Amino acid sequence: MGTIRRMALENVFSWSKSRDEQFRECQRKYYYDKYLSWGGWDASSPRLTRLAYIYKNLKNRWAWKGETVHHIIEDVLKSYRSGRPVTLEDALTRLTEQMRAHYRASKAKKYMDDPKRHPGLFEHEYAVAVPDAKWKDLHDTSADCLRNFYGSELFKELVEEDKTSWLIIEDLEEFEHDGARVYVKLDFARRKGDTVEIYDWKTGKNDAEGARVQIGAYALYAMGKWGVPLDRVRAYLFNLSTRSPRPSPQALDEGLIEETRSFMSRSIAGMRQLLEDPARNIPKPEEVFAHTEDRNYCARCNFYKICDKYNPSLRPDRAATLTGRA
Repeated sequence: MGTIRRMALENVFSWSKSRDEQFRECQRKYYYDKYLSWGGWDASSPRLTRLAYIYKNLKNRWAWKGETVHHIIEDVLKSYRSGRPVTLEDALTRLTEQMRAHYRASKAKKYMDDPKRHPGLFEHEYAVAVPDAKWKDLHDTSADCLRNFYGSELFKELVEEDKTSWLIIEDLEEFEHDGARVYVKLDFARRKGDTVEIYDWKTGKNDAEGARVQIGAYALYAMGKWGVPLDRVRAYLFNLSTRSPRPSPQALDEGLIEETRSFMSRSIAGMRQLLEDPARNIPKPEEVFAHTEDRNYCARCNFYKICDKYNPSLRPDRAATLTGRA
């Protein structure tokens, strides 16, 4: 019987709106997240690589809230699509159990041994003082998001309609632009008549202006994937933090599509300038990736412990980390 060989994972260059935001906020953080952490899923990787991977997977409590609500809604909709309705009470129970389990595992720092199975919270790793009442409020507002979703006219319409019209539920998709993979993750998409509708769930304030390029990328994907012209694509922000939420239509026109393409081209070109070998996605030395000048941003950064920006004495510590003496 022959030996099964596993293909080595390749760090392929790609683009996404979140990747662009990180690159613009701090190139050094971008380097840690996309390059230094590569291979850190292996517990036997070099210690600095492993730490970078652990820190990469940390989430602050607000991102954790949004991700958890998204996951519960994803599970609910997929269950409905499979013919297994989920009551609001059951959804709320799942939310509470999941948040409790994640919180306890993070507080015990289980993410240090298994960062993928046990998501870590920034507040626990960096000892940020958060009163218990604030954690409770985070759970309660997450539960409110679920209640608002279940109470919406959109949800009532979805559970009654033919589920074969549903196209995507939280699926990571890709298309190509300027020779780069572009990743998009649509919260929900469906066919409605001769149109394709795309929904983006929000658990905080709506930021229509900040979402413009993201919405443009969704539209580009939809046109290529489902062969629909732009005038048959609809995009909506759906704010779950408001009672009786309603879809907020987002403008889609050729101007936005051209703006999105130009934005992606400039962003991709900027990222590639910091690559020693663009074809193989090999970065230039770490020092080439500039630090942010925003000290407040550094205080919120997952990689603060391994970055020397505001820690002049950190270089010796990092050397010790590399040799396993940290």
